[in-house]
Amino acid sequence: MRGTMEATRRIAASGRERPGSLSDRVAAEIGRRIVTGQYPPGETLPTEPKVQEEFGVSRTAVREAIRLLSAKGLTVSRPKIGTKVRPRADWNMLDSDVLSWQLDQRPSDEFIHSLFEMREIIEPAAAARAAERATEEELETLRVALEGIQNRERGSSDQIRSDLAFHMTVLEASHNPMLRSVGSLIESGLVVSFSLGWRTVMGDDAVLQHRDVYEAIRKRDPEEAYLAMRRLLRNAKGNVFDSIWVSRRVDSGADKEIR
Repeated sequence: MRGTMEATRRIAASGRERPGSLSDRVAAEIGRRIVTGQYPPGETLPTEPKVQEEFGVSRTAVREAIRLLSAKGLTVSRPKIGTKVRPRADWNMLDSDVLSWQLDQRPSDEFIHSLFEMREIIEPAAAARAAERATEEELETLRVALEGIQNRERGSSDQIRSDLAFHMTVLEASHNPMLRSVGSLIESGLVVSFSLGWRTVMGDDAVLQHRDVYEAIRKRDPEEAYLAMRRLLRNAKGNVFDSIWVSRRVDSGADKEIR
């Protein structure tokens, strides 16, 4: 399981990592502490001198890091008060860094519920539009992605990429620029949901459900495409939580052995 998760993180990180300036690295570490609750909403962050000392960076780098966090809705700075963590409702949850910082840790049940709720609102509608609007080239891309889902090793990076390509192509084939933009924003979140679902608890029904979506789009049946995607997502959500619960039981057993 750990190997699959590491592969997932590499995929999620590809194509969106910045070169890694000092301010980026400081922002990333503080950001992870915020999203995991080490610095909870309402708490004042350490002072600039303390951050400088901990990370060995300049005052300018610290200020730039705080500016980056503020732009993502995580913090707010006030004169004579300092920098406070903003309420979770104010965070830009679709920001690629905010997503990746949550995925660097073990995702919470709340995060997984929210992710799938968003997907259930967006992806069935996108599938219905794709059934009406997909080009022959997009149908071929979907077919190739489906073959990868079916034939690549279970839980491998190649299979996860194929799953991601399938869902991103559905969004693209909707020919709605808003939906395409949403897809690019939530890409890293989609990766983790796919990787969790492709562990050993998942059965062949997932492959069949992807095929049902493909066939409905190929046959230009919007209603069936909508329903097929909704069935796929509900099944995937159950598989993800099965995987999480299995992992927790394994970890709990390991903790008991250590004690």
